Formats: sequence, C-alpha cells, structure tokens
Amino acid sequence: MIRKTVLAALMAAVMTAAAAMPLSAAKTARPEEPAEYMLDWSNLHMGTLIHSKVMDKDPDKVKNYAELVEEKMRFYDDMMSVHKSSPLNEVNRRSGEAVEVPAEIADMTIKAFKIAEETDGAFEPMIGPVVNLWKIGFGGEHVPSDKAIADAVALVDRSKAEVYEDSGKWFIRIAPGQSIDMGAIAKGYIGTRIAEILKDQGMKHGLLDLGGNVVAVGEKALGQPWRIGIQHPAEERGGYFAVAAANDESVVTSGAYERYFEEGGKRYSHILDPKTGRPSKTDIASVTIIDKDGARADALCTALFAMGWDKTRDFLRHQPQMKAVVMHADMMQAVVTPAAAAVVTPADDSVKLTTLQ
Repeated sequence: MIRKTVLAALMAAVMTAAAAMPLSAAKTARPEEPAEYMLDWSNLHMGTLIHSKVMDKDPDKVKNYAELVEEKMRFYDDMMSVHKSSPLNEVNRRSGEAVEVPAEIADMTIKAFKIAEETDGAFEPMIGPVVNLWKIGFGGEHVPSDKAIADAVALVDRSKAEVYEDSGKWFIRIAPGQSIDMGAIAKGYIGTRIAEILKDQGMKHGLLDLGGNVVAVGEKALGQPWRIGIQHPAEERGGYFAVAAANDESVVTSGAYERYFEEGGKRYSHILDPKTGRPSKTDIASVTIIDKDGARADALCTALFAMGWDKTRDFLRHQPQMKAVVMHADMMQAVVTPAAAAVVTPADDSVKLTTLQ
C-alpha cells in the first residue's frame, strides 16, 4: 500500500481539480472534457529518492497508477539490489555456480554485456569487485592499497561470465570471486520497465524520476513534450545549463558531482575505471543521454564519462542517431550530437553548446 501521505495528496488533488492541472489541460481539452488529475509524490527506493507524477482524467486511475509505481519500485528493488538478499545478489554470493534468475535480470544483463562490447569496456558490468573495494557513496572514505586494487581488477573479466536459457528458465554463471554490478544500468532499466507497465495499464502521460534518471511517459500535453532540465555540475539540484524535450524517452545524466569522497585534498569520484580499478581520470564534467531505452541511456552515460573528452567526441561522431550532451570539465563548453541538437536548448549563457559535425 502507498503511504498515507500519498493518499492524502490524492484526496487533495481530487478536491482541487483546477489546481492539479499542470498539463495546460484548459488549452488542449474541449470544454466538455473533464480536467486531468495529477498525483505528485516521492518515496525512497534503491538508496535514492524516487519522484513521480501520474495523471489521468479518472481520479481512481490516478490512485491506481501511483500504487502501481510504488509496488513495482519495491518489486525491482527487492529483485536487483546488491545491498540486500536479492536474486542478483545471489549470483554474486554463489559465484562459480549457475544461478537461476528472473527473466528481467537476464534481459538487463544481456543488455549490459552488449553495451560493454560496444564501448570497449568503458561501461563494464563485471566491475563489482572494484566497486565493492572502494564503496564510494556507501561508506567508503579511504583509498585502497595498490595490491587490493590490482587483485580486484584481475577479477573484472567478462569472458568468464555467461547468461543462458535452459528449459524456459534463465541462468547466470560468473567465475569464483567475481561480482556483477548493475548500479550503472539498473535505474535506467527499471524506469523504462515501469513506464511500459503504466502505459499497458492505460496511462497516457506522466513523469518518473529515479534519482536523476528521468523517464518521460508520453507527452506532457497534446503536442507538447516534457521539458527536462539538464543539471549543471557546479550548481545545486535544479540548476540547469540546458533543457531537453522528451516524449516517451529517458533523460539520464551522470557526473562526478553525484557521489565522491575526499582524502588528502583530492576528490575521488564514484565512476570507476574497470581497467585501472581507480576513479576515472576524465576531463568531462557530465554526460546526458536521451533514449527510448533507459538502460542503454544509463549505461552509455557512464561509458562516455569514463572515456574522456576527446575519445567521447570521436565515439559520438560515429553515432549520429544518438542523443547526447557532454559538458567539458571547464564547465564553459558542451557538445551535442546532431540528434540531440534538435531537442536540446541552452539555459545558461555561461556554457557554450556546440553541435558535433
């Protein structure tokens, strides 16, 4: 069940329909059409604040959508968390064995391996031993020893992992000591899955924010896309340097500002290099990907951030269909792909946006 505060918010929305119409319904609906109701709520899942807006002309459906989001967030959190007893964590606990997993975990892992190949390991789902060693954002506050880092890197080997189906069941096997980490793809995957479920249930439009991974469900209003702010790395939450128009897409941003610790006057970012076992040395401040597939957007953000400015620009020149926005570490310049340039507008005069050619 959804928290009492959520239900109270719903009742407030029902009682004040005119005030709960952020969709410009008065402009798009015919006079005889009822207003749309919106439920705006937040809750904690997956170690982050989840925020959503669900909408419909029927207040009972709005309530059902909100409850469905809560139910599915809890369901996927329990399935994929590595910080609790979960099917994904069971794969790591029983490394060396073939472990049966839900179809969703197999699907996400196959996607992860494909993107790892595409990015030459800049995104690496087998980075678990390195992530577990540093624990940045989860209690880690010290730089590990060189030996510990080398030992962890030696376990990062995708060729020793496999995902396969047998008699209608899915299995994952990793080598002894290995650990899968889906932290850089799970939120994107879950966001897209929940959006698909909501649409199957009849929701035409809404917004899901999984700790910065934003999913635009449908349009904001008839002929009007959602407008999603792209976080400026040097600003507080809500400080944007650009705005993306999105319709049935995820808008995902990664940056070193998200999680880090400082030691000896040096900042250590949570985005780790699977080849060195250390925080990525990059001259990129943030990466934003806009894509129908939230898992792909999530993983590519991490990959491009780790690649660095020059390699990322070369990579994107061969991906004209990709919608990407990449800010340089100087925070004065950013590049956008041609596909992104069509839907991204600047919002901060101090940042120069240039379209890649």
